[in-house]
This record gives sequence, C-alpha cells and structure tokens, in this order.
Amino acid sequence: MKRMKMSDVGFKGQVFGFIKFTPFVESFLSGDLYMNNFKKYIDIESASGEKGVGDKFEAAHVFTELTMNFFTQDTNELIMSGRTKKLNFRKNINEKRPLYCMFAIIGDMLKVVNEDEKYYYTKFDLPNEQIDKMIREFGDSLIFVTPSQFIDRITRTLNEKGYAYRGGLVKYDDYNINSSARMSSYKNQGTDIYFWKDKYFENQYEYRIVLTDQEVDEALIVNIGDISDISTIFNANEFFSDKFEIRLRKKGNLSIH
Repeated sequence: MKRMKMSDVGFKGQVFGFIKFTPFVESFLSGDLYMNNFKKYIDIESASGEKGVGDKFEAAHVFTELTMNFFTQDTNELIMSGRTKKLNFRKNINEKRPLYCMFAIIGDMLKVVNEDEKYYYTKFDLPNEQIDKMIREFGDSLIFVTPSQFIDRITRTLNEKGYAYRGGLVKYDDYNINSSARMSSYKNQGTDIYFWKDKYFENQYEYRIVLTDQEVDEALIVNIGDISDISTIFNANEFFSDKFEIRLRKKGNLSIH
C-alpha cells in the first residue's frame, strides 16, 4: 500500500524546514548570509560546462523551437525567416541582483509512517540516486534551520535596511517546452523571472530570497543575528536516511528525533 505524503493531508506547498549546505558553518550560525548575484551562478556553469550549483539560464527568458522573422524597418517587408532550437536572453540588471538560496523541506518529500491525535510521524521519501546527486553537488554536511523563525529574522533585517525583496519556492519547468505558465510569467515582466529554473534542478527543492532593488558585483553580506538557537548540524546521509523521524504537529510545528 502506498503511503500518504504530507502534501496529501492538507500541507501541499508548505515549508517544514530549511537546509543549508555550507563549509562555513560558524559564519552561517553567526547570522552572516552571503548573497551572491545571479551572475555568480551563471558563470559557474559557463566555466565548467556542468549543471548543479551553477545554472547558465538563471534569471533568463528561455524559449525553444521558435520561428524568427526579420522585416525591414521602413517597409515592413519580410526579408528572412528561420527556426532556432533555443533562444535565451536576460536583462543585464537581473544578473546583478543578490539572492540567498536554501534547500526546502516540503510535503511532497515526506511520507506519513504513523499518526496520532496530535502528530504526523514522517520520514523522507526521496530516491537514493537523488540524495546521492544532492550530496555530490553540495557536500555531506548540512544545517537544518527552523523555517518560520529564520524567515522572521531575515525579513526583519531586510526591512530595517530598507531593501525590497521577494522570497519563495522556485518553480521548475521543462525548458524544452514553452509552457503557457512560464510564457505568461515572462510577459508580465515582474519578479517571477527570478523564481524559474529548468526541471533538471528540481531535486534541489530550492527556496530563495532575492533583493529586487539591489545590484552588486561581489557578494552582499547581510547579518541577521545569531541563529544557532534555531539550527542543528547533521551528516547529510544520516539526515535523509530512516534514522530520523520527523514529527509534525497537525497544526504545523516540527521536531526531529
């Protein structure tokens, strides 16, 4: 019998925790958030040719299998027509927007193994190859962070500094198809462009915060105060194994045992 997931019991789209893969543990626990710009991640894939941490299509409009027609400016006469397999472009300003990224624990990845009047008892339901890929790309040590308190602290700090920002889960789409949702998003010319990634990256379950009115050439360091009280360090292989059970109060609180 297939077990229910938390997304099946009214928690679809809810974030139950954040995970940060970082070698700079002490800096992170002290509240230093290094917000690189999009260009940093664009250049990583462009330089290595490998997808993973880097993504050359960050903050870009991506189109597939387009017919392109070229007309004269004065008479509007068609002078050339052709097909292109892939076309992408981005505004230069968007390359310089700073962002902060974390792995989000959501209902789709948690299977319900038991329940009582107060709690759902859950475990991770991720394929081993997906876990291996994640660890290979980001490392075998992680920090679990309580989501509501983390969001409260970072938004309070950003508001105090007067930054405009947007936070949310990344939407993953097949970039080999010009989906109506993504095309409509492009047309609106808003901040949605910062929250689309190719389906290839869907194993990252990314939550990101983007400063939508800032432009930086180097990482912007935002300190949100000590967060060691809402953070726990784990070995990644153990964290995603059956060793830990995640207890979720039916009203939404979380604890790991």
